[in-house]
Amino acid sequence: MRADHEWAELTRDLKARVAAYAPEWTDAPSGDPGITLLQLFAFVAEGVAYRGDLGAADRSHVQHLLSRLHRAVESPCDDATLSRPNFYAGKLLGADDFVQEQAYQQAHRRRHNRLLHGVGVVHGLEVGLDPGSEGAAPSIVVSPGVALSPLGDELVVCDPVRVDPCSGTAPCYVTVAVLERPAGQTPDGNHERIEETAAVTTGAAMDPAGVTIARVVREASDDWRLDPTFRPGRVG
Repeated sequence: MRADHEWAELTRDLKARVAAYAPEWTDAPSGDPGITLLQLFAFVAEGVAYRGDLGAADRSHVQHLLSRLHRAVESPCDDATLSRPNFYAGKLLGADDFVQEQAYQQAHRRRHNRLLHGVGVVHGLEVGLDPGSEGAAPSIVVSPGVALSPLGDELVVCDPVRVDPCSGTAPCYVTVAVLERPAGQTPDGNHERIEETAAVTTGAAMDPAGVTIARVVREASDDWRLDPTFRPGRVG
């Protein structure tokens, strides 16, 4: 079984995560649904811990449980009320009306993804390292796949992607995030379209708006390797 100080640490972690998403929830009674959820997650975590010292797979499982707790206690009231234009005969339409209509459709889809499905990798997005040859620099290779971002965006990577590792010796995080870019420039300097795609990037810190799919570290030999203890969040 876990030592008392380890349970205390887990309790502090759970309370901090709950406070970040539901700051108004304090000193809830034992019959509160949130308390029931916490007890459920604690029961499952105890079952994992009882098997002995947590290995990489168990730590990943606990992290997955905590990520599901994020979704369970997250208040949906921040975007509970959505606004869309009200069209009627004779209404004068401007660009703002169409922008608001697009924003409504985007917010509705993102809320559905975030609350009903969660955040993380849906499938694919496997990460590998190409050490290079004949003096070529190493590269990180990401396979095609799909993920859901913390904002609820669908992140679709259709072809293998190669990116360079980070500079320096700090851990390097591989992240997939949504990328919007204007396209079809008009003579007056505007753009006809906004293209939305998924971009794979590397950085010394995890991007809170994206899905981090791997962590690579630099060894004393100056070679990069995948950190096997890092497990990306998954949907489902």
